[in-house]
Amino acid sequence: MDDKPKMRSEMWKGVRRGAGWALGAGAVISVATLLRDGPRDTIKTIMKAGMRGREVAAELTEQVQDLYAEAQSERLSGRCQG
Repeated sequence: MDDKPKMRSEMWKGVRRGAGWALGAGAVISVATLLRDGPRDTIKTIMKAGMRGREVAAELTEQVQDLYAEAQSERLSGRCQG
C-alpha cells in the first residue's frame, strides 16, 4: 500500500524533469534560431513548435481518456480485481 504514493511521486518527478529539459532545449533552440535567422523566422519557428505541442498534448489526452474509460468499464463489469 505504501508503494503507490511513492511510485506516483517518482512518476511526477520524472514528468517535471522531462518538462524542464524540454523547456530548456526549446529555449536554446529559440536563441540559436534568433541569432541565425532573425526575429521573424524565430517567431514562426516558436509558433510551429507550439502548434505541434498542442497536437501532441491532444493525442496524449485522448489516449489517457481512452485508458480511463476502459478501466472504468472493466471495474463496473467486475472483471477487475481491485
